[in-house]
Amino acid sequence: MSVMSIRIDDTKRRLLKVIASAEGRSMTDIVGELLDGYIQRKKAVLGDYAQTRDIQSLMKVSESSFAEWDNDEDAVYDDM
Repeated sequence: MSVMSIRIDDTKRRLLKVIASAEGRSMTDIVGELLDGYIQRKKAVLGDYAQTRDIQSLMKVSESSFAEWDNDEDAVYDDM
């Protein structure tokens, strides 16, 4: 399993923490469930895209989405 740090505003984080506590779950579990749902909904879109372009093109298009992840602050996770 990998580690990923994300930035969310303080209000959303506090609300997520309250919800997680009330449900007896971790924030990680809730975020994971939300990501699973998002990925499931987007699979069809990616499938359609992959059929019209090769996977290399898809990866090239997505590179800019990950540019914000390249920062010194998150370098601590590189060795994990």
